[in-house]
Amino acid sequence: MTVFQTGLPASATLKLQQCGNCAQVNYPARELCGYCLADALQWQPVKDTGTVQSITELQYSLEPGYTAHLPWRVASIQLDCGPQALTHLVPGVVTGDAVRLKVIQDGQGNVMLLALGCDHAVQQAAIHWLEEVQFKEISA
Repeated sequence: MTVFQTGLPASATLKLQQCGNCAQVNYPARELCGYCLADALQWQPVKDTGTVQSITELQYSLEPGYTAHLPWRVASIQLDCGPQALTHLVPGVVTGDAVRLKVIQDGQGNVMLLALGCDHAVQQAAIHWLEEVQFKEISA
C-alpha cells in the first residue's frame, strides 16, 4: 500500500486544527486558517460527530490492500464542529445518518478517518469490518 500523509495526529481523540484568532475548526490540515488566514492553528480535541452528506462506492483500486474489499465506501461528512471531511465508511450507514468519527490506521501506518453509525449493531459490525480490512482504531 502507498504511504500518504493526512496530517491527522495519531490520537484516540479526534483532534483537528482550531484557529486561535477566529476559533474556527479547519480540516484538512493546513498552514493558515481557511477563514481568517491567521497562522495561529493548533491541534485541539473536537466533537467527533457529524452527518453523512453523500456516499460513493469505489469499484476499482490501484491499491492491492483495497482490491479484495471492493466496493469500498467513502463518505462526505458534515462535522458538527464545522468543516466537512472525507472518510472511510463502514457498511450499514446511509446518507443522512448521524455518525461518529474514529481515527484509524492501516498496515502502513497511514492515519485516516472512519465514519460509523451511532447504533449498537452498526458499531459491532464496524469492529468486524476493521479486522477484515486489517485497519485498527487508534487507542492511545
